[in-house]
Amino acid sequence: MRAAVVVSGLAGLVLAAGALAGCAGSDGPAVPAVESSPSTAAPSAADGVATPQSSTPPASPVPSGAVNEDTGEVVGEHAVPVWDAAAKASAAHAASAAMTAFLRPELDYETWWADLEPLLTYEAAVGYSYTDPANVPASKVTGPAVVRDGDSAYLASVEVPTDAGTYTVVLVRADGDAPWLVERLNPPVAKG
Repeated sequence: MRAAVVVSGLAGLVLAAGALAGCAGSDGPAVPAVESSPSTAAPSAADGVATPQSSTPPASPVPSGAVNEDTGEVVGEHAVPVWDAAAKASAAHAASAAMTAFLRPELDYETWWADLEPLLTYEAAVGYSYTDPANVPASKVTGPAVVRDGDSAYLASVEVPTDAGTYTVVLVRADGDAPWLVERLNPPVAKG
C-alpha cells in the first residue's frame, strides 16, 4: 500500500513538472517527456543512442587554501610522494637529526624536549613526552644512517648506529611536500 502511494506521488510530481514546463511558453527550455513505465529500460550508448550527462558537475581538485567547512582545516592540493633517491636522502637526514636530538642524556628535560618534539608525529610526541633523557641508554650517533627499502613512499625505516647499538627509526610523511616525522625510535634488539 505504501509503495503504491509513493509511486503515485512520484507520478503526480512528474505530471506536475510536465504541466509547468508546458506553461513556460515558447521562450522556455524544452523539457523532455519522462515515461513512468518501470519496465522501459533507458537507452544507452551501446544502443547507439546518446545518453544525457549527469547534472552534477565533475569533481575538481580542491583549490589551495580552501577551508573545510566541517573541521575548519585549511586544505589544498597535495603532492603524491615518490620513493626515489631524494626521498631516501631526506629520510636518512630526518632519522639522523631525530636520533641526535634524542641521544642527549646530559640535557635537562625542557631543552631536550623542545628540540625533539617538533621531529615527532603527534602520536610519537604523546608517547615520548614521558621519557627522561637521562634514561636513554645511548649518547651519540656513531655512523651514517642506512635507509632500508620499503613498500611505501609514505613510510621509511632507517637504521642509525649509536654507541649502544643500532636503532631503527620509523618515519612517516603525509604527502610529497611534507617532512618526514618520527613515528617510532626502536632501540637495538637485545642479543641473548
